[in-house]
Amino acid sequence: MKRVNRWLMAPAPAERLAVLRVLVLGYATAFLVVRSNAFWTSAARPPWQWRPVGVLWFLDDAPSAWSVRILFVVAIAAGVAATAGWRYRMTGPVFAVAFLVVTTHRLSWGSVLHTEHLVVLHVMILAFSPAAEVWRVDARRRPSPAADPRFGWPVRVMAVATVVGYVVAGVAKVRYGGSEWLVGDVLRHHIAFDNLRKVLLGDHHSALGGWVVRFDAVFPPLALATVLVELAAPLALLGGRLRTVWVAAAWGFHVGIVALMAIAFPYHLTGLAYAPLFAVEGLARRRSVRPRRRPSPRDDPRGSPPAMSVGPRSHPPADAHRRVRVWEGGSRSPRRRLP
Repeated sequence: MKRVNRWLMAPAPAERLAVLRVLVLGYATAFLVVRSNAFWTSAARPPWQWRPVGVLWFLDDAPSAWSVRILFVVAIAAGVAATAGWRYRMTGPVFAVAFLVVTTHRLSWGSVLHTEHLVVLHVMILAFSPAAEVWRVDARRRPSPAADPRFGWPVRVMAVATVVGYVVAGVAKVRYGGSEWLVGDVLRHHIAFDNLRKVLLGDHHSALGGWVVRFDAVFPPLALATVLVELAAPLALLGGRLRTVWVAAAWGFHVGIVALMAIAFPYHLTGLAYAPLFAVEGLARRRSVRPRRRPSPRDDPRGSPPAMSVGPRSHPPADAHRRVRVWEGGSRSPRRRLP
């Protein structure tokens, strides 16, 4: 436990948490804007379709359309302000709660998706952390605070949330799929069923997935690789090459889901889900440092040769007619003449 506590409370720079605030909250706000039509129309669905989940489980009846739409507008406004760091102690929690409610509301109509769970967790962690000590619009001119544990624990909790999500998915596959999952039958049937359902409903489907299900030998290695990637997620917390290799494998796993099932996890595909595993403040620092100009002879005041002008009135140096003599063993011998 002491090692875990030391790892969790290890100091981190304030810039790392601030960069994550801009990336994650900016993504969440953009997600609301891009999917605004889906959120707006879900507020007016028939009441009989209401199937509350998550934090709305206790509501027997669906909330009114106008209240959901007002909350949706508040979520976007608070998201913009929180991303910029403006009055973050207020706008951060407001955005987190509003984002949680509106996303839960959209999933409470009988269709539960898993593409938004991780970003909601990351937003909640950031909202109640000191993520706006630097890089905020209302900040006074003052030096950046030193690295501190209060900037480190939110980043590591976000990393743990990412890892736990994969581990839970892997355990569920092994627990409920058993040996049939490992031999590839469950994965093959799932891909076939999902694409066939989308074809019958006229939804976007994967032509590649419908073609691949014809080949039995493809799915045992795919199923085994899927479980290994998910169960090996804790290795990413060790950092270094293990982290990088696992992130690349996990990202490729989501690319495969898009290719075979036409199901996209945009938060993962953009790489933002894995940002807490890296020192993201380095990107901001490299962009803020201006490249240095290469030194030229003119910058050296010691013995630099005079530059010859190239204008129409340029003249050769006064000593250009002199011979250049090279001393060799005490003898003087002219080697060449200057024109």
